[in-house]
Amino acid sequence: MEIQVPYDGKSVRVEFPDDTTVLEEISRKPLHEKSIEKKVIAALDEYLDIFEGKRISVIVNDATRRIPTSKILKIFLRQIPWERLEILIATGTHRAPTDGEIDQIMGDIRNSFEGRIFIHDCYDNESMIELGRTSRGTRIIISRKLAAAEAVICINSVEPHFFAGLTGGRKSLVPGMAAFETIVANHSHAKSELAKSLNLENNPVHLDLEEATAMVAQMPIFSIQLVLSREGDIIGLYCGDLGESFMRAAGEARQAYSIPIDKHYDIVFAIGESPFDNNLYQLQKGQEHGAEAVADGGILIVVGACREGIGSPYFVRLAEDYPTPRSALSRRALTDNRFGIHKLIKSARRLEKIKIWYVTNLDDNLIRRLYFEPKQSPQVALRDALESFGGSAKVAILKDACFLVPVRV
Repeated sequence: MEIQVPYDGKSVRVEFPDDTTVLEEISRKPLHEKSIEKKVIAALDEYLDIFEGKRISVIVNDATRRIPTSKILKIFLRQIPWERLEILIATGTHRAPTDGEIDQIMGDIRNSFEGRIFIHDCYDNESMIELGRTSRGTRIIISRKLAAAEAVICINSVEPHFFAGLTGGRKSLVPGMAAFETIVANHSHAKSELAKSLNLENNPVHLDLEEATAMVAQMPIFSIQLVLSREGDIIGLYCGDLGESFMRAAGEARQAYSIPIDKHYDIVFAIGESPFDNNLYQLQKGQEHGAEAVADGGILIVVGACREGIGSPYFVRLAEDYPTPRSALSRRALTDNRFGIHKLIKSARRLEKIKIWYVTNLDDNLIRRLYFEPKQSPQVALRDALESFGGSAKVAILKDACFLVPVRV
């Protein structure tokens, strides 16, 4: 059976066994444009008196998320004069968006905000202010721009995140607008086995973020939380209070992005699609999700070109201190709170049960330093995997693996 696999901006033809299982989302009908507009305006109407006379900071995602930011902005620009608005791009630890990516985020209304688009820089300590500590000891240091905001509107998407449980909601504030030190401290909890996709209830990363949000959110905040299809269409929209809208969107996101499976597979292809395939740091989301469908002793093949390279050098440098999966599970590693250590630990835990191969454009030696086996192409990886099982393997493909999560039923 021939399947087109997205890779490096192109579609690559791969011949799979005829009985290969394709794991993909159940198609959901997008919300009608009029319905989206009506929901946003009706919810915003309740905040107009609260926002009256205030300068409003609109926090939006960077280009690492598929979100129709400009579409939502245009809706509430009908209710609020654009002169009262400024745009804060919440980058967290991500690089600053390029000029073209700002165009992508803002669309044809970018020029209306000339001089009023601010890109967060988590390393600019002079632009930060400390608010206190969470019960887990995380120092909450955020952008002075956010701390001084008279009112805030958050536009965000809610989707699986491999250690925060789900993106969206509170993440607009922390880590989106936080200092590097704060993000490092929060992410140190990602070493926990409870810090995994779709889990919020006892997830220490999420619980720490909730405390942080309560400290930051002293100003009026109007929240717009979207649930999106793989194509970027809006299939769910929740507005109003930040916490409430996030939890409602999280409920729908769990249904939309969970892929029920009744068995595990010997070989699983986890396909990273744009924009998550841009670098290795983002692509690991696909690794963690794809591993959920692999049987013990099986092989996970992660596919993503990583045209921008590693994405973050921190976890690669840590691999020098922890050169093997076993060393990454040592007591020393588990108590190491340096940024990125969770990535090595999560990979090492997976490698106790399965093999992990990567198909990327990165240097083979770099992939090996991170405990994985590099493969030249999707077809070569499939050939080698089938040969290792003698040709009788159960094979599955997880499309958009950074976005979708197999769940055993």
